[in-house]
Amino acid sequence: MPPIQSVREYVDALRGSFDPSRAVGQTATVQYIFTGAVTGACYMRVVDGALTVGEGQTPNPTVTVTSDFATWMRVVNYDHDPLLAWQEGLYTVDGSMEQLIECDAWFPRP
Repeated sequence: MPPIQSVREYVDALRGSFDPSRAVGQTATVQYIFTGAVTGACYMRVVDGALTVGEGQTPNPTVTVTSDFATWMRVVNYDHDPLLAWQEGLYTVDGSMEQLIECDAWFPRP
């Protein structure tokens, strides 16, 4: 898969890699705010295994991630350890870090 180069491509990747069976009974709204060479925002909302994603901002997210886009792509691709990157201040989380970690399990990696 070619590297993700835009917020729209990230939204498409979220949609394409989501496994609803892993999110049954779960509810979360995650807002992503990107800075750096690629700027913008997107979100994902999960309600009992059903995913909604979109560009822009959403009201009342349960977790907001703010990151340089390139850094976040390295984190989601496990090219940089997610917890270590957070501890190093490479991205911030407003809301529950535990919920953000749980959300990761809804997107299986090959």
